[in-house]
Amino acid sequence: MSTQQQTKYSQSKKIELIIQQLSSLPTLPAVAARLLQITVRSDTQANEVVSLIESDPSLASRIITLATRANMGITRSTASLSKAVVLLGFDAVRNAVLSIKVFEALQRPGDSDGNEEFDRVGFWKHSLAVACASRMLVSHIDSGIDPEEAFVCGLLHDIGKLALDSCLPKSYARVVQITESSMDNISDVERKILGLDHTVAGRRLALRWNLPEAITESIWLHHQWVQGLPDAVQHQGIVKTVHLADVLARQMRLGYSGNHYMPESAEAVAELLGCPATVIEQIARQLPEAISERASLLGLDDVDPDALYHDALSEANSELGRLNEQLRLKNQKLTQRSRYLDLLCNLDQSLQDEQSVVDVCGVICRLWFELTGCERCGVYAYTRDELIIEGAVKVEEKEPPSVFLIDRTDDPQADTAEPLAENLTAGFAVLPIGSSHCWFFEQVAPMFETDATVIIPLRSGRDTVGALLWQTDQSPDFYRQQLREIQTFAAGAALAVRQAYKQEQQFLLCEQLTQSNTQFQKSQRELLRKRSLAAVGEMACGAAHEINNPLAVVVGRAQLLASKERDSRQKDTLEAIADNGQKIAEIIRELLEFAQPAEPTPAVVTAAELFSEAADALVELIRDKNIEIRTQFDKDLPELFVDRRQIGLALMEVIGNAVESYDEDDGVVTLRAGYNELEDMVNLEVIDQGCGMDEEILRKAAGPFFSARRAGRKRGLGLSRGIRYIEGNGGRLHLDSQLGHGTCVRITLPIASVAAL
Repeated sequence: MSTQQQTKYSQSKKIELIIQQLSSLPTLPAVAARLLQITVRSDTQANEVVSLIESDPSLASRIITLATRANMGITRSTASLSKAVVLLGFDAVRNAVLSIKVFEALQRPGDSDGNEEFDRVGFWKHSLAVACASRMLVSHIDSGIDPEEAFVCGLLHDIGKLALDSCLPKSYARVVQITESSMDNISDVERKILGLDHTVAGRRLALRWNLPEAITESIWLHHQWVQGLPDAVQHQGIVKTVHLADVLARQMRLGYSGNHYMPESAEAVAELLGCPATVIEQIARQLPEAISERASLLGLDDVDPDALYHDALSEANSELGRLNEQLRLKNQKLTQRSRYLDLLCNLDQSLQDEQSVVDVCGVICRLWFELTGCERCGVYAYTRDELIIEGAVKVEEKEPPSVFLIDRTDDPQADTAEPLAENLTAGFAVLPIGSSHCWFFEQVAPMFETDATVIIPLRSGRDTVGALLWQTDQSPDFYRQQLREIQTFAAGAALAVRQAYKQEQQFLLCEQLTQSNTQFQKSQRELLRKRSLAAVGEMACGAAHEINNPLAVVVGRAQLLASKERDSRQKDTLEAIADNGQKIAEIIRELLEFAQPAEPTPAVVTAAELFSEAADALVELIRDKNIEIRTQFDKDLPELFVDRRQIGLALMEVIGNAVESYDEDDGVVTLRAGYNELEDMVNLEVIDQGCGMDEEILRKAAGPFFSARRAGRKRGLGLSRGIRYIEGNGGRLHLDSQLGHGTCVRITLPIASVAAL
């Protein structure tokens, strides 16, 4: 078994053990379980529900309290359990009992042996906030949902956290600690530490307790993107409501959720759900009071709305403090980097053409002296093929650097062309200067203190072209935090020194680097595009494989039945089934052709022939739109060597788009062909002055399945398929368009003489 397989097996066993732990949790209390059974029957009588609740005096008192607070016309003096059940209704009573009993089942008295990291009281306040928010929001999202049902779904949405905390208190304490320190998504941390998150754990517990499907789906899916819920989710309205309520409660910092990840604001989520921002503002103002009214029903201590605001404000201030500290450290780092960036900019601005090596060393020396405020500073440069060392030294603030040149050709100690110490040449570091630079102290700057001098190499690529040294009161460790910035400047300085040695070569190198960088960016974009196309190809192949066989059966049976059917209406229906099946087959063929285009069969053809055949194929469209086709061909245009059919189809798509770009009838489409001397290829251009494209449409135009047409929208494969044909024939396509000013499509194709080579 491989290491990867062992890891997967170990993870699987770990999840299995956690699920077994979940199975050891208490079952749903008998009253709640029995109430779930009888309230789903259509023949249930109110006295059955009353008798069941009366068996639990504490529960009965809470149901009566709920009815009196709901302003249903009963007071404490006239209240009875029978009236409360009748007025509230079976659904509201069932949800209230379910909320209370689940709360009690997972509540540890005092939590004396529980997870001190996980704030259970704060957690229930958060759950209650989500419940109240769900109850208030649901009418604005799905008016057909009972607000009390939304309340209980919101109350139990995070039950998985309690389940994990109850089963694995020590492990879950670690989850909470890591989440708090990293300010990350608690679900991600749960999966890393435990192998599953609280949504899965909560779903397992809900299934074990036989909770209603709406509650189970809310527990399982409340973190899912509201527009990405599968159609199989039966209670999407409740799930979306709970999601929005959870985001709002966390945004207001009501209670403790343990989750700091919030990719979207409550207002943004509400907009996706069609809920006005004014509703969110109104509910946010009313929410603390609603939480206070509901708190006693669940056995929580009285919750003061002002205290909720105070706790939320304290939590916000605490988080703001952490963020401010992080921002301070980042600003400190950015300030430091800004200094070195300014240093690089100053270096660039200070350099001039035709400067000598010593002049460049003098510029570097002066800038480093100003940046560090050191007592003395020196820069030298050398080449591997000579033992000539030249540079500059600055020892006075008001004096310019003095230059030096040392010829070590006859120096018996200069047995190497690299005067740096070996430990410096092995890697970049700020180090004491050591004994390898006796020549510097003896012949250049005897005023430098050897023990107080540090040095860094100036490297260009793998070549060390010199060094920068300075006298300082700081130890080399002082510069460890800014080593990357120092190295960046050293690299820039080394490039400047090398430029002084080989200016012409450096110019060429800069051009090559610029070209390589541009090519790299183009390659990245091309690689991303091809990966997208590969993904589409895999999808198309999979669709063809999975759909074609059953589709053939459907179409064949429909045709067979139609041939035998005597009833004209039934016959028409069967023929319609067969016809639409054929359309599906055609779509699949198009997808396959796009995903795996046929190998081109190139032949010699002229640009005029390609344009003529493409225009002739679109003659009806051109005539209907009253479009004038103009041609402009260079003289002595070389012949092309391409697949006539594939390039023709690509040109038909481009010309068709140009014709349809005119909102009104009448217009001109110019077909131009010219010789590209630089690349020894032919450029085919299709130019219109139609509606044009904005930047967003232009960026998406070449992608598969995209179409800017709203009415009568096609499948969006034409242009992208044409591009694949063009690229398969060794060419490329470029789009240039401006909204309201037309579009120019340039297709570059190989000529016959080049292709023959």
